[in-house]
Amino acid sequence: MKSIYHFFVTAIVLWAGFCGFFISYVILCKHQYNTSFDNVVVLTGDSKRITHAFHSVEAYKPKNIFISGVYEKTTLKDISQNRHLKNVGIILGKQAKNTKENALEIDKWAMENNISEILLITSDYHITRSILELKHVNGGLKIYPHEVKSDINLKFVWQCIKEFHKIVYVCIRNFVEGLESLYASNKISAI
Repeated sequence: MKSIYHFFVTAIVLWAGFCGFFISYVILCKHQYNTSFDNVVVLTGDSKRITHAFHSVEAYKPKNIFISGVYEKTTLKDISQNRHLKNVGIILGKQAKNTKENALEIDKWAMENNISEILLITSDYHITRSILELKHVNGGLKIYPHEVKSDINLKFVWQCIKEFHKIVYVCIRNFVEGLESLYASNKISAI
């Protein structure tokens, strides 16, 4: 009975430690670049993300802003809010409903347009999982993360805890899918 108690206490301490580490990482991590990017990709989900992408035009001078996960009835006028973005193509991706689908939508757009690197804009707590999903579908795509910083409050902590669990799930899923494809390729080559 004592060993079960120790197991649960150890598991809770490890879980709390990893969650705390992730929250600290999200708070402290900030990427800034002194270069331009031809292609900026922004994931919907928080209105600050799109606003941040439009503000990035001055700093990064993109030729294109691809917005993934846009609601199907949303128009370019709704998104741009009458901003005059000269020499910037704004592309609305309307197929994605979640982060995994964002990755597939971005990959399709990148492949169709021969794009090999992007500046990725999303919320600070969401950037890690977004990169994991993108790298899983397109390992050759070079991704420069750019976080939209969140207000640090109880809602943010809760969001980070939920996101930590999603990241663990994505890592396990990607690992299992990798093993399955390795097994399938070995089975085919053995025939």
